[in-house]
Amino acid sequence: MAWKVFSVSTSTWGDRIEVPADTFSGGRQLNATSPGAATFLTKNAKVREVVTPVTMAKLRRALVVEWNRIPVYAGLIVDTDRDVFTGVLEVQLADLWWIWKSRHVLPMHGAGVEKLPPLVFTGHLATIAKKAIQEGMDAAPLARYDLPIVWEDDLPGPYTREYYGYKFPSVADALDELIKTDGGPDIDFPPQWAPDFKLQWAMRSGNLVGGYWEWDATTKKTDIIGIKEKGSGANVANKVIGTGEGSGEDILVKAEESFATSDFPALERVVSYSGISNRDQLAARARADVEAQNEPTQQLSVSIRPDGAVAPSELLLGGTVRVNLKEAFYVPNGWSDWRLLGFTFSEDSVDLQLQQQGG
Repeated sequence: MAWKVFSVSTSTWGDRIEVPADTFSGGRQLNATSPGAATFLTKNAKVREVVTPVTMAKLRRALVVEWNRIPVYAGLIVDTDRDVFTGVLEVQLADLWWIWKSRHVLPMHGAGVEKLPPLVFTGHLATIAKKAIQEGMDAAPLARYDLPIVWEDDLPGPYTREYYGYKFPSVADALDELIKTDGGPDIDFPPQWAPDFKLQWAMRSGNLVGGYWEWDATTKKTDIIGIKEKGSGANVANKVIGTGEGSGEDILVKAEESFATSDFPALERVVSYSGISNRDQLAARARADVEAQNEPTQQLSVSIRPDGAVAPSELLLGGTVRVNLKEAFYVPNGWSDWRLLGFTFSEDSVDLQLQQQGG
């Protein structure tokens, strides 16, 4: 089992060419972009046979990193930096989330859209997120806007969202609002090979809890090669005052608090949720923020060997990681359960970002 790196065309998502990277890194995060990078030693004649201006073309090519034939990360080539004397080519990558800031939820992508009725989506918040993405892919020329994503089925739900053309909402902003509202979905886009070995992504959304893995850090034969405890109260707020559309005395305001469950001084945060004109929607957004921020966070970073019992290609964001610890400080020793929020990787390690369940 080993890592491999491939270059693919962003026009066809095919033309797969294996490229010999000297170093590489990447990862995935719930609800957020995760950058990647790779370096190539282009003074080497064998490397230059496949590492060319064509296979390393910015935006026209993407790099896919796989473990044991299963993609773990895929990112468009956005920046390159080559040292002419040493021949070292550095490539910076951006994943699918990076594209969403440059796509918009519009019924027509051009002049006149500001006069059209709003797009109205109903259903589960995860389904509305899917429809917002699909709208950002539905424009001419379709060959440039379309992306190879495997969709989930629509889910029923009581929610409604309206997207007005004159506000020019980006897909990134639409997803951010849906994710951060009360009851909002988590979203992940794991890359995969289609049967014809073209690149595609699967959209995972909703209450992502699938996946379970155990590591025992107390034994000599553990696959764990590093553990760090990390906690912070810097962003805590036990009262969130949310403001929506309007100005002056007519501005929409809704406050949510968690003083009943917090035993530390009051910490207010006033947050502007621009574009929200519905009071219930504003309350749901403020409520989600206070629920997420009403306690200091406690996180664990666990580094594992990629060739251990759990392969990096097996990791599902949102899944449960059970860890047996000793000599911890903030975390009680023994077995504890954590949620996998994201991971990063390099040639020799996979670093898991974990958040204590229930915290």
